[in-house]
Amino acid sequence: MQPSDDISDHYLVLCKLHIAKTVNSTSCYKYGRTITSTTKDCFVSNRPDVSQFLSISKTSEHLDDVTESMDSLFSSILNTVAPLRLRKVKENSLTPWYNEHTRTLKRAARKMKCSWRKTKLEVFRIAWRESNVSYRKALKTDRSDYFSSLLEENKHNPRYLFNTVAKLTKNKASTSVDISQHHSSNDFMNYFTSKIDIIRDKIVTMQPSATVSHQTVHYRSPVEQFHSFSTIGEEELYKLVKSSKPTTCMLDPIPSKFHSFSTIGEEELYKLVKSSKPTTCMLDPIPSKLLKVLLPEVIDPLLTIINSSLLLGYVPKTFKLAVIKPLIKKPQLDPKELVNYRPISNLPFLSKILEKVVSSQLYSFLEKNGICEDFQSGFRPYHSTETALLRVTNDLLLSSDRGCISLLVLLDLSAAFDTIDHTILLHRLEHFVGINGSALAWFKSYLYDRHQFVAVNEEVSYRSQVQYGVPQGSVLGPLLFTLYMLPLGNIIRKYGVSFHCYADDTQLYISSRPGETYQFEKLTECIVDIKNWMTSNFLLLNSEKTEVLIIGPKSSACNNLEHCLRLDGCSVNSSSSVRNLGVLFQRF
Repeated sequence: MQPSDDISDHYLVLCKLHIAKTVNSTSCYKYGRTITSTTKDCFVSNRPDVSQFLSISKTSEHLDDVTESMDSLFSSILNTVAPLRLRKVKENSLTPWYNEHTRTLKRAARKMKCSWRKTKLEVFRIAWRESNVSYRKALKTDRSDYFSSLLEENKHNPRYLFNTVAKLTKNKASTSVDISQHHSSNDFMNYFTSKIDIIRDKIVTMQPSATVSHQTVHYRSPVEQFHSFSTIGEEELYKLVKSSKPTTCMLDPIPSKFHSFSTIGEEELYKLVKSSKPTTCMLDPIPSKLLKVLLPEVIDPLLTIINSSLLLGYVPKTFKLAVIKPLIKKPQLDPKELVNYRPISNLPFLSKILEKVVSSQLYSFLEKNGICEDFQSGFRPYHSTETALLRVTNDLLLSSDRGCISLLVLLDLSAAFDTIDHTILLHRLEHFVGINGSALAWFKSYLYDRHQFVAVNEEVSYRSQVQYGVPQGSVLGPLLFTLYMLPLGNIIRKYGVSFHCYADDTQLYISSRPGETYQFEKLTECIVDIKNWMTSNFLLLNSEKTEVLIIGPKSSACNNLEHCLRLDGCSVNSSSSVRNLGVLFQRF
């Protein structure tokens, strides 16, 4: 064997590795303000004279100037006392119920475990087991107490409750979804704007032509002609009125008119601000939590701005700018697809306080005059999805007990809040509700000249003017939508069909004996009339999401009965189960 000069028959491989520094996943750096207990005192000491904001504005231009000046002043003071700084922000703990008590118990259990491993004494093994049991029991109790208090604090927030329950039951739909990095804010703004334009254009093509062909009609001359009506006396009129059913139509003269809003006092404004959620929009000059603390010091200029708006019938321009936050419709949907997002408007805190004042006075007028739709459970006090579902379920069960078969149709609208026509809405407010004067001028100012932009991933889009619809996420938007839909109830009643609405979700149902299912045709005719009315009011019925369910007693032949509904040229067949306001309805 020849000696070799090589040290080894293996080759040495050299390389340079660039290893990135690991970042703690439990924290990140964000721009934020440090608000402490002394921030209020610093804010008050830096506040200049606000007497310029205390006089009621006489013109809309002056109100705009006052509102913008106050926002600018508050922002500059906040930047002085609590400037924006890049700071380390810890993420929320995945186990917030894990506290110092449970941590101490866990340490004690580990200590006993180590002692047993070193000594192998039975006394330490027993102590370790008992300590471990105490730790697990305390952890389970603290976790239960944490969620109990959480549910109690948010018992009036259904969305939060449903999300919490979904997390507890490990429902995949409860996981949060980050907005896709593949799309810019302008992409979202273009999509939301074009979507509404496409829907409106589609509705226009579906509307009947306004031109009517003129045809010559020949009438046969009667033997005896009817020239005039005869007058009647008081007794005949009295009998006619007394014998008629006391039904009221929306076209009947409105008992009273709503001319103007009433100004509010400091106490009412204080209660409204204190009872409102401290949600902060990027358009707010100061955080809402800080505003609540500063309220006694700044309530006078805020009250002046709100009362000036009510008296003038004008909404300041700064209150009509919204930040759009894209919200994915369902967590399991692909976040890369723009079609899976819906726009939610974030409005300045003070603008929502103004809307609450208007909403309270308007709703009092509606209740006093009985203008609200009885079978509309959306966004009304003492009404909810529960009241809507209870009424419909009860009616269907009672019909089943009588041996009847019921046909349930669930209608859905496409982007209903965003396609509302402002001219039609103002006409509805004036002639159906009875709003005029400065109150009507206020709603006109509220609807027109609105703007919005999208803010995603720390990027903002261009500003787009709002041509149609009412802002989702506002206080008044849902109430205005229900008033826009007021004539729908009378259209449905005309066919003898039962119904119940929750915002834009409409439940139609009719019952009949097993041998009289031909009466279901009334429901078909009703839907055709509903569709025509919606088309003329720039609302698009979504045939793809329309669902049909046949319900009846087990002894009946409803399990073998099928019903096909024609809608927009599509056939909607009855199914064995439908999802109604989040609840699954199934055949018996």
